[in-house]
Amino acid sequence: MNLQRYDLLFVKGKSLVSRTIEGVTHSLYSHVAIVLDEWHIAETDWRVPLQVKHIHYTPTEYDVFRYSGELTFAQMDAMDTFLHEKLNTRYDTVQALSNGLYLLTGLPIRDAPDKMDCSETAARMYEAAGINLAAFSCTPGELAKVINLKIIS
Repeated sequence: MNLQRYDLLFVKGKSLVSRTIEGVTHSLYSHVAIVLDEWHIAETDWRVPLQVKHIHYTPTEYDVFRYSGELTFAQMDAMDTFLHEKLNTRYDTVQALSNGLYLLTGLPIRDAPDKMDCSETAARMYEAAGINLAAFSCTPGELAKVINLKIIS
């Protein structure tokens, strides 16, 4: 597969946590990671802060989405700077849980300004480049529906 920098991997998880997220959000996806190159991603989840990892998902576990516009060098630099500055930012478990509670009960979403969940990380990276994909408190499933993102696999 021809993965490109800043593509987003939307993961179809198999764990109990993943299946719960997919069920509550009525989505195929429980997680999103940012492609850095054909071998590496930047991701955060409830177990680890934002970090660079080897792609550890098999192609059947995810769909690849790509921004439909052309990124300028300045935008790419802003996205790289964002990722570099946010490495080791802790996962926002409270926001992730409150997203689910909002969907189930309408309770307000709580966002810790010094933490990010996986969807927020992707949305904020694009926002750093002046591209508003979605609200920062969206779920992976909501982010996958953004009109500026096109599924490529």
